[in-house]
Amino acid sequence: MKQHDYLSEPGEFCRVIGTTPKNRILEFLLASRGIDFGIGDIARETTVNRITTYLIMNKLIDEKMVKKTRVVGRTQLYMINPENERVQKLMAVFNTILKTKLPQIITT
Repeated sequence: MKQHDYLSEPGEFCRVIGTTPKNRILEFLLASRGIDFGIGDIARETTVNRITTYLIMNKLIDEKMVKKTRVVGRTQLYMINPENERVQKLMAVFNTILKTKLPQIITT
């Protein structure tokens, strides 16, 4: 998979909340909600080191913010857990940031 240019730099969510590896992963999963990814794909798309991605994903799974979805071949896939209360709050923040920045993005 080719790395997307929009993830080579932090997005608006990270600019507002703070640019940390955890926030980069959360931003990616929030932007891609409803789609599941393997840890390798998440690491590549967010430019977060694979080992760091594994550590963060394990914490997010323990916090029930991310859930395992299915296994494809030998790869476990994960997605954001929209039923988690903290995730719901983050989705609201993410959506608010998107609504605020979308007019600026469209006009540039």
